Amino acid sequence: MTETALSSDPLATIRSRAAEWIVQIEGAGSEQERAAHLEACHAWRGEDARHEQVFQQMQRMWSSVDAPPPRGKKASAVLAIAILTCVTWAWLPTDRWLAEQRTARGEVRRLTLADGSVLTLDSATALDVRIDAHGRVIRLHAGRVLAEVAKDEAGRAFVITGRDGTAHALGTRYIVDQRDADTRVEVLESRVAVASRQRPNQSIVLQAGEGVQYTDRALGPKTSVPTTAALAWTNARLVFNEAPLKQVIAELARYRPGVLTIQGDEKLQSLRFTGVLPLDDTDAALRIVAQNLQLKISKLTPYMVWVEAP
Repeated sequence: MTETALSSDPLATIRSRAAEWIVQIEGAGSEQERAAHLEACHAWRGEDARHEQVFQQMQRMWSSVDAPPPRGKKASAVLAIAILTCVTWAWLPTDRWLAEQRTARGEVRRLTLADGSVLTLDSATALDVRIDAHGRVIRLHAGRVLAEVAKDEAGRAFVITGRDGTAHALGTRYIVDQRDADTRVEVLESRVAVASRQRPNQSIVLQAGEGVQYTDRALGPKTSVPTTAALAWTNARLVFNEAPLKQVIAELARYRPGVLTIQGDEKLQSLRFTGVLPLDDTDAALRIVAQNLQLKISKLTPYMVWVEAP
């Protein structure tokens, strides 16, 4: 198999850039600075019809935000990220909303299937289950799921399929995590065959303790999987070992309503954190991170929270 670099979602990149333009324009410190941002933004909007479409939708949502006027660039940034979140959810495929099995944000639930297999759905997960004479198929629309696959006397395949490809169980226990830009599979027992959607014939087989990230076009390299950390979320914990702050905050955000983000440069986002965080109290978890890394927690509302340098 030829491995190629993973690529990010182009539309997600456009949304992020549009949010940045709103931050810069609304948080400008002077009319001259604002005019410069407006000119540069106008040029960016003209580069691609999608730029203009996304920017206009974000502008409309910005105007409709029912919140106190933002004070300074950091507050403006948080509101812009909140708008970005709303736009992203507004454009989610309808199959996510219509999925037969869904968990709310912060909810983790176990589900026993008709064949005896057990699924553990992480926070904000949506999936459909189809079990018939031909096979056992889990269609993952969003989120993360742990599959504990029961032995099937009829020899029916057990497959988790999603936006980016398939993870075919070979008698096993494994996790599939479908994120914004890619999907990750982590094998805890036995083996799993993984293939991207556009290259179904170029699969790789993962052994216990191995994982892989992939998009619909490419499989990344195999990586090692620490079992304790991989399963921590099923026990209301998150375990990190020298993880960048950006990753820690992104994981915590999965379990909180509203927006949780970082305000700072790449140096701040790449700060490393090691520790165990409680998922049943994300405010306490956030305080642990802030104290450990000497950061400040700021709030515009209870649902718009960010961490920054003190």
